[in-house]
Amino acid sequence: MFKKSILTGLAVLLMFIMVFAAAGCGGSKTSDQAKKLKVVTTSTDIEDIVKGVGGDKVEVANIVPPGMCPGHFDVKPQSIQVLSDASLFILHSWDGDKFSDKLIESVGNKNLVKVVTTSDDGKYTFMVPQARIKGIDDVTAALVKVDSKNADTYKANAEKLKNDTNKIAQEQKKRLEDAGASKIKAIVFAYQVGFAKWAGLDIVGTYTPDISPNKTKELVDLGRQKGVTLIIDNLQTENKAIASTLAKEIGAKEIVPSNFPGGLPGTKGWSDSFIKNVDLIIQNK
Repeated sequence: MFKKSILTGLAVLLMFIMVFAAAGCGGSKTSDQAKKLKVVTTSTDIEDIVKGVGGDKVEVANIVPPGMCPGHFDVKPQSIQVLSDASLFILHSWDGDKFSDKLIESVGNKNLVKVVTTSDDGKYTFMVPQARIKGIDDVTAALVKVDSKNADTYKANAEKLKNDTNKIAQEQKKRLEDAGASKIKAIVFAYQVGFAKWAGLDIVGTYTPDISPNKTKELVDLGRQKGVTLIIDNLQTENKAIASTLAKEIGAKEIVPSNFPGGLPGTKGWSDSFIKNVDLIIQNK
């Protein structure tokens, strides 16, 4: 009987040891997750770069959906609650009015560091390769600023990301050249001019969201005169009627590329989004 009691006691003790060991393992995993730097971004192109540079050192949350125009995004109190436990907030230089210091301070996170990108010149996204390279430098500097102990990792990841970006850009430029992109005469929405120039298209004219009826007619006449075959709109622009009117009146094809990763169906990161934009040109030349 005594022997049986000892065995029973040992079994119970072993069970307790296993439970506490399991709890300890679980706690370690939670601790590792807690050590990650929480970063919040205002666009998916910044988010994509943060993931590439930060790797497993960061946890990223984005505020503005990729298919929406940032200028028309309605920032509500619940939109910025994600900042309450973040360490770093990275936004475009043209986001300043929408995400004011007063609004950011309202979440009550005194440890939050705000970094504004400088290489977008107040109007660009990081979809075009040369802009993305500058964006990578911006993001890397921001991560190093708040997490210097992982600076070497961030810098190494950044170099790899820039090399990958240049490689993809060269491959896609070759596809465009082989397709005769330089012979494509296009009228381009203002926010896609950078992409159209990079692609080597013959840009005959451009337009903005607030183009007047008279200016629209002038573009139609110019398009007919110059033999425009392609109208390039912008996914994040709400008014698609302008591009449709130009295409119909000129007799040109219309494409709608995205300025942000994940905006078009079947895309998620920068590479597949950028390649999809190139596909749209080649398939509609």
